[in-house]
Amino acid sequence: MTDGELHRCVRVYIPGVPEAFMSARVVVEKGTTRKWYGRCTEFPGTIAWGESKDRLLAELEKELTYHISWLRHHKEQVPAFERTTLTLDEEMHNICELGESGGEVAFFQWDRNPVTPEDMQYFFRLMAYNREDLLTVAENLSDDQLAIKPEGKLRTITDILHHICNAEEFYLSRLGPDADALYQRHAGLPITTVDALPIFQRLRVVRSACCRTLEDMIPGRGSSIFTREEYTEHPDEKWTAHKVMRRFLEHEREHIYNIQEYLGEPLRTIR
Repeated sequence: MTDGELHRCVRVYIPGVPEAFMSARVVVEKGTTRKWYGRCTEFPGTIAWGESKDRLLAELEKELTYHISWLRHHKEQVPAFERTTLTLDEEMHNICELGESGGEVAFFQWDRNPVTPEDMQYFFRLMAYNREDLLTVAENLSDDQLAIKPEGKLRTITDILHHICNAEEFYLSRLGPDADALYQRHAGLPITTVDALPIFQRLRVVRSACCRTLEDMIPGRGSSIFTREEYTEHPDEKWTAHKVMRRFLEHEREHIYNIQEYLGEPLRTIR
C-alpha cells in the first residue's frame, strides 16, 4: 500500500447494476486558517471541508456519494460501481487564508491539465446544474429570509449571492486584462452597473457574460500557468484554465451548502 492509500469506502447503491470497484483520487489542502479543503479529481465540482484531515475525508465520502447521485439525476454518464476507495493524490499546506473571502486556493498538479472543448462543455453543464440548485434554494425566499444572518456569520443570504457574483468576476479576471474587456462587452453594461443590479438579475447577467468570455479565452490557454496582481492580496497565486473552471463549480456549491445551513435544511439533498 502506498502512503497515499486511504482505508475508506463509499457505498453507492445503483439498483440493477453489478457491483464494481473504483479508486477515486482526491487532492487536499490545509490553510493558515487551520481549515482543510478537498475534492475528488475525477469529479469536478466536488468540494468538502473540515477542521481536521480526518473530518475532511469523512466529508469527502459524503460528497462523493451525493455527487454521483446528483450526476445521475441530471442524466450524466457515471461509471457503474458500488464501492470507492479514496486515494490521496496530493496534499498542500500553508495555503494563505484558505476558506476566507479573498484567500488563496492551492494549485495542484491536476490543475495543469488543459481544458479540452469536451471538458469545457462538461464544465458548463455542471455550472448550469449548480445554478439550478442555487435558484431552487434561494429564488423564492422572502425578503426576511434573504436577510437571515445567523449568529457568528458575516453575510446575509443576499450577501452570499452577491459574493458568488463577485467571485465569478474574480476567477474570470485571472485570465488577464483581455478578460476584463471581453466580460464588459458580453455583459453589455458597465461593470459598476452590473454590480448594482438586483441580485437575481445580477446572477443571470454575470453568469452569461462569464460563460461567453470563458468560451472566448479558455481554448487558447492550454496548460499554461499564469498569475495576476490586480484585484487580489495574493498576486503570486498560480492559475491555469483548469483551476479557473473548477473554481466556478466548487465555489458555488460551497455556498449552496452555506445557504442550506442558514435555512436549517439538510445538505446534499437532490431536489
